[in-house]
Amino acid sequence: MKQGMCCIKGWYTAVLLMMLFSSPGFADCQIIAPRTQSLQQTVDVTVGLNDIQFRCQLAEARVLSFPLDALHKPTIYADDASTITPLASARAAYLLPEGVYRFTLTAESDHDSKVSLSLRDLTTFQRANSLHILTISAFGGFCIALCIYVGILGRSLSNAGFYAYSGYILSAGFFFVLQEGVLRILLPEAHWLHGHQIKAIFAGTTVYTALRFICLLLDLRLILKRWEYHTIIFSGMAVLALGFVAALPVTTLPAIANQLMGLITLLGMVAVTLATAYATLRKVHGAGWVLIALMVLLAAMLFRVYLPDVNEFLHRYALIVAVTVEALVLAIAASERVKRLQSDKMQAYLAASSDPLCPVLNRRGWEESAQKMLSAHSKEGGVLLLLFIDLDEFKQVNDTYGHRVGDKALIILAKILNSQSRAQDIVGRLGGDEFVLMSHCHSRNIAERVTKRVTERLEDLIVKIDEQHIPLSASVGAQIIDAPHNDLSLLLHAADMLMYEQKHAAVSL
Repeated sequence: MKQGMCCIKGWYTAVLLMMLFSSPGFADCQIIAPRTQSLQQTVDVTVGLNDIQFRCQLAEARVLSFPLDALHKPTIYADDASTITPLASARAAYLLPEGVYRFTLTAESDHDSKVSLSLRDLTTFQRANSLHILTISAFGGFCIALCIYVGILGRSLSNAGFYAYSGYILSAGFFFVLQEGVLRILLPEAHWLHGHQIKAIFAGTTVYTALRFICLLLDLRLILKRWEYHTIIFSGMAVLALGFVAALPVTTLPAIANQLMGLITLLGMVAVTLATAYATLRKVHGAGWVLIALMVLLAAMLFRVYLPDVNEFLHRYALIVAVTVEALVLAIAASERVKRLQSDKMQAYLAASSDPLCPVLNRRGWEESAQKMLSAHSKEGGVLLLLFIDLDEFKQVNDTYGHRVGDKALIILAKILNSQSRAQDIVGRLGGDEFVLMSHCHSRNIAERVTKRVTERLEDLIVKIDEQHIPLSASVGAQIIDAPHNDLSLLLHAADMLMYEQKHAAVSL
C-alpha cells in the first residue's frame, strides 16, 4: 500500500515538473527583471536608462520586436555565447536563437510609458513587417500627392486655407512615417530621424495646421465669439510650442511637455469639433463634412491614447486610418468650398456685369466680353459683326405711356435681340435705349445674314404692354470688321455713326 502511494506521488511530481517546464513561460521567453512577467504583458519603462532582463528556452529561432515610441537606442547583451542578431525593420527587432539562455535589453526613454513586446516566428514577423512598411509607405505617398494637389489648388485660388491644409497633410505624413519607423530601414544611422525630438515637432505642427485649416475653411472667426475662436487658435499654437519644448535636450521638460501636448491637443480637438457642430447648425457650407472627419479622428485618438489594450490593430493603425479618412473628407469639403467660391465669384461677376433692367450685359460687362472677342478674332481670324441699336422716338413712348411702359419696352427689345443672336454672341445695353451686339462669324456672308435678320425683326414692331398695343421701331448701325482690331471705342463710335445715318435716313423718308 505504501509502495503504491509512493508511486502515485512520484508520477504526480513528474507530471507537475513536466507541466512546469513545458509552460509558455519557459518554452518561449519570460521577463525576469525589473519584475517577473510574461511577454504578453506591457512593460513599464521610466525616464532614463532601462534594463530589461529576459530568460528564454526556445525550440526554434524567434523574433523579438517592439515599437520605438518610448524606447530609443536599444542594445542587447547576451549572458553567454548566444548570438542575437538585429534585423532591419520598422520596429526594433532581434532574431533570438534556439536554446536556453539569458540576455539584457538596455534602452533609453524620455518619459514614463508602457511598451508592448512581441515574440513571433521569423516568417510571421517578416510578413507583418512587410505589410506594415507597405501600409505606411502608401500613406506617406498619399499625403505627399494630396499636399501637392491642394497646394497647387490653393495657389490658383490665392487662398491661405489651402496652404494650411497642405501643411497639415505634409506634417501628418512625416509624423507617422517617423513614428512608425519606416525610415529606419533606409537610414539606420540617422539617429536624429528616429528620436522623439523631431517627432514632437511634427506632432505639434500637425495639430496647429489642422486647427488653422478648419478655422479658415469654415470662417470660424466670423461665426464664433472672439474668445471661442482664440481658444482654438491658441490651443494649436500651444501644442506647436510644446512640440519644440519637447525637443529640447534637457531631462525634465520633455516629459512634462509631452503630457501637456496630449491634453491640450484633446481639448483643442474637442473645441474645434463643438465649433464645427455649431457651424453645421448655422448651415456653413462644408461644415457637415468637417464634422464627420473630426468625429472619426476623435474616435481614433481615443483608441490610440486612452484605450491601448482594447485592440492591437486599432491601437497601432486607427489613427493612421482616421487621418487618411479625414484627409479625404477634408479634401471633399475643400472641393465643395472651391465650388462655392467659384459660384459666388460667378454670381458676383454676373451681378456686376448684368444690366439691372434688361436680361443683357451692362456696359462694363459687355465691353469686357467684347475685348475678349476682339482678341479671339485677332488669333483665329474670320470677321466681326458689331451692331449698334437705338429705339426710334423712345422719348415719345415715355412721355405718352409713362416710364413703366418704357422700361417694359426696353425689356422686350433686349429679349428680341437675345432671340436673334447665337449663344456665343454678346448683347449689351450701353445705357438708355442704346443696345449693342457683337458676333464672331466665320465669313462676311454669315455676318450680313445676322445683320439682315436683326434689322428686319426690329422694323415696325407692335408690342403689347398692359393691354396696350404700342408701335416701336429701331435703327441699326452695322459694322463688319475683317482686319484685327484692338480699339473697341473706335469701333463703337463708327457703329454709332452708322446707326445715326440709318435713323436720319428713316426720318427723311
